[in-house]
Amino acid sequence: MIHSEEIHCPYCNSNNLQKNGKSYTGEQRWRCNECKKYFQRSYRYNARKQGIKDTIIEMTLNSSGVRDIGRVLKISKDTVVALLKKTLHINPYFITKQEQQMFDYLDVEIVFSGEMDEFWSFVGNKGNQRWTWYAIECRSGCILAWHNGKRTDKDFLILWNSLQIFDIAKYHTDDWGAYSRYIPPDKLRIGKDKTWKIERKNLNFRTHLKRLNRKTICFSKNETVHDNVIGMYIERYYYKNGTYGNNIFSRFMTLPF
Repeated sequence: MIHSEEIHCPYCNSNNLQKNGKSYTGEQRWRCNECKKYFQRSYRYNARKQGIKDTIIEMTLNSSGVRDIGRVLKISKDTVVALLKKTLHINPYFITKQEQQMFDYLDVEIVFSGEMDEFWSFVGNKGNQRWTWYAIECRSGCILAWHNGKRTDKDFLILWNSLQIFDIAKYHTDDWGAYSRYIPPDKLRIGKDKTWKIERKNLNFRTHLKRLNRKTICFSKNETVHDNVIGMYIERYYYKNGTYGNNIFSRFMTLPF
């Protein structure tokens, strides 16, 4: 008696499949007629195995460098870099229309206050500094917008312009000159006593992303990878979930920049 196991697409779980030749190693290739994707039931190279890309992202966002990931997963470091280059983030993110409608029906007025700060890292060498500017909403800790660039007024204005969709009543910052030059005086408060939450987030960045850690030989060699990793970290941990006021949960979506 011959027992045949039913094959399902690993992407959509459909069994509407057709054979699509064989790989150079002799493995049968399949094409899914539902999602139009191709796959094999087994792979010799670890990077092609199901779920390995998600593992690379998780390790990247939890203090693992490119060589660490390649060594643990037994794949080439070039494969890791290629994936991180492809994982582009979209900046900025906006509150969904549905959430805004929810705010419109509230009986109380929600007044936002924000904190703004910037931290530095480098790409290639310490002479090529890369600054991350970002702003958070004070109560929730959600990151409202961010920008990677230089420590210039031009780069600050990119962040500032992306915040104009939010009704921020007060911004708490340090004494870096760009803030006082462009934020209206009635909306600006300078002082370290109200920026403790965003300063703590700076520490989280440096703890969780190995390429940002000050005392390490791990650093970014490619600007695209550097920006993508920071963007993925923000999107994963500080953007999709947050809390505004009492039991008012926010969800964020991406729109074209």
